[in-house]
Amino acid sequence: MKVLHVINTLSAGGAELHLLTLCRYLKRAEIEVVVACLKEHVKESRSLRPDFEQEGITVVNLGADRRFDPRCLVRLVRLLRQECPDLLHTHLPRADFVGAFSHFFYSSVPWICSIHGLYSRHWSGKRALPLFSLLWRHADAMIAISHAVKTWVVNEWSVPSEKVTVIHYGIETERFAQSHVDLRHAWGLNGRAVVGAVGSLRPVKGHDLLIKGLRRVSEQIPHASLLIAGHDLWGYGKTLQALIDKFHLNEQVRIVGFQSDVSSFLHALDVFALPSRSEGFGQVAIEAMAAGKPVVASKIAPLTEIVIDGQTGILAEPDDPEAFADAITWLLMHPEEAQRMGRRGQERVQDHFLAESMVIETMSLYETVLSQRIRREGTDGKRKAICRH
Repeated sequence: MKVLHVINTLSAGGAELHLLTLCRYLKRAEIEVVVACLKEHVKESRSLRPDFEQEGITVVNLGADRRFDPRCLVRLVRLLRQECPDLLHTHLPRADFVGAFSHFFYSSVPWICSIHGLYSRHWSGKRALPLFSLLWRHADAMIAISHAVKTWVVNEWSVPSEKVTVIHYGIETERFAQSHVDLRHAWGLNGRAVVGAVGSLRPVKGHDLLIKGLRRVSEQIPHASLLIAGHDLWGYGKTLQALIDKFHLNEQVRIVGFQSDVSSFLHALDVFALPSRSEGFGQVAIEAMAAGKPVVASKIAPLTEIVIDGQTGILAEPDDPEAFADAITWLLMHPEEAQRMGRRGQERVQDHFLAESMVIETMSLYETVLSQRIRREGTDGKRKAICRH
């Protein structure tokens, strides 16, 4: 089997790192994989091209200069003819758009799209969602990365439920088992209670809630510190820094930028916080759990699919800085229970969020889609005939 994946960029973000893990395991299962991106680089981040190529995976840059560049359509159709994959699998809306229209021209290859978020909440292109809902209905199958995403796409955009399969993100837990660099020592944090968050600097990620809440945490834990990691593509870091200045928290809050070594960052923390206002899944939560950290997360779907309140962490009311402050304070003041939550989090990841399970479920869907297409249209012979030309 050969699969062509298409994604917006190769920036080291949640969907892109998920795709890297998926492709790594597909290749180990002797499935041939090619990855195409609309563009490669995003400022304030790093490209994952070397990571893909280190695994022996071919990467093709379709060279989009604009958000919707029609040249990508021509290049993807050409790539489909050149590579002759058994399946086309797209990730994120712009890649779905290009993939859908390429599929109209090259319909012999079944098309699967992965929905990585609740796009109507905080996506800048949400006005185009009625168009996307029409395109998604023409996909052979869709993957929702959480039950919350499936509910959204079915109830709000009228995609048939039977077309959507929920497959949670899975991770390689060994990558988060230990620290590679002692960042507490390197950043002068020894002796402090450290809370941290990882995510691109955007309002939807809720970093402002943690900054506001830290004043309340500091009333009982004066030595508490907050670290905020993530690339600043939209310049929102200036707004967060202004908030830090306003509350005179420069000695306690640090915006540390994009961290390529997420494991070492997580191991520098006592508590991991995820105050997002909206998420498609929340991969960083399972990464923090794999690192043995208790998680304080917004009480929103799909984070409620990951964090078990009172067992692997605490779910706080969304958009409520005091609720986050109280949950963080409790964990910092009860370190033994926090450690127990961390261990239970590791067990939950082992039981529910492993890369191996994610790939097995994805491969099963691939086989189902191919079998259905062959039975319905006799596509295999048609596809091979087109590829020979």
